Amino acid sequence: MLPASLRFFGPRRQDYLPGLLDHYRPVARGMALLNEALKHVLEKRPDKGFRVLVSETDILEAEADKVKRRIRNHLPPGFLMVVDKTLFLDYTRRQDDILNAVQEAVTWLYLAPFDVPPPLAEATRLCVEEAATTVALLQAALTEAVNFILRGKGERGTVKARMQDIRTQHLKVVKAKRGLIAAAYASDMEFARVYQVIRFVEYVYRASHSAENCADLLRAMLAR
Repeated sequence: MLPASLRFFGPRRQDYLPGLLDHYRPVARGMALLNEALKHVLEKRPDKGFRVLVSETDILEAEADKVKRRIRNHLPPGFLMVVDKTLFLDYTRRQDDILNAVQEAVTWLYLAPFDVPPPLAEATRLCVEEAATTVALLQAALTEAVNFILRGKGERGTVKARMQDIRTQHLKVVKAKRGLIAAAYASDMEFARVYQVIRFVEYVYRASHSAENCADLLRAMLAR
């Protein structure tokens, strides 16, 4: 982190770090839509409503890309940035990966009827909820990191603890993913359904893993 005297150097100092929070909002909304989409298919509601959810995820992806381009196109020179420019650009990509994974997960729900027995349905709900919690925890970590790096607010230890919360939560997703895959293979479902479940949960896992990657990059920004 640069000295306090340099934090306010440059006319665009307020744009790029708070812009990460602007980019996070459609990402978080996308994760919420994934939860809604899963409930929709498990409750076997009319297909029209599900198609609306699919189109909404595409709209959110376009919105997130627009924010990302705005941030990247208005970055100050690297030597004026309060964080490493490479780390910053990598963070925007990793945060975007969350929404990309959500889109792919929704696609696997849409490809064929998601017919799973009740125990597997409950395990799938749990996995998505755990991943959604990982993504939700990123908001607090990002907000506190931006405030600390840009404005010197808060304590470094508190910010680091937020990041550790994300890593701990992601381990729950790993456990839920492994349990769900094992249960799918042990079920009496036809292989096409087993494969659909596995592919779906893999992208749910990737969304959580990308949030963990974001936490690691925030930690690296703090170390500068």
